[in-house]
Amino acid sequence: MTLDEAIRILRSPEGKDETKRVYLLRRAVDWAEITIRAGDVTRDDAEAIVDAVAARAEELFPGSQNTFSIVSA
Repeated sequence: MTLDEAIRILRSPEGKDETKRVYLLRRAVDWAEITIRAGDVTRDDAEAIVDAVAARAEELFPGSQNTFSIVSA
C-alpha cells in the first residue's frame, strides 16, 4: 500500500469513523489506566473498570471481545 492509498483510506467516511472509534477507545483505556494507577482502587473495582472498558470496546468494535481479552490479560 502506498502512502497516497493509506491517506485516501483514512480520509474516507469509513476511515474517519474507524479513526474516531479508535480515539474513543484509547481515551477509555487511558482513563482506566490512570484511575487504576492512582492506587486508591480495590482489586474488585479495578476489575470492574477493565470490564467496563471491555464492554466499551465491544460497543465500538463489535466482535472484539476475544481480542480485548487477549490484550488485557
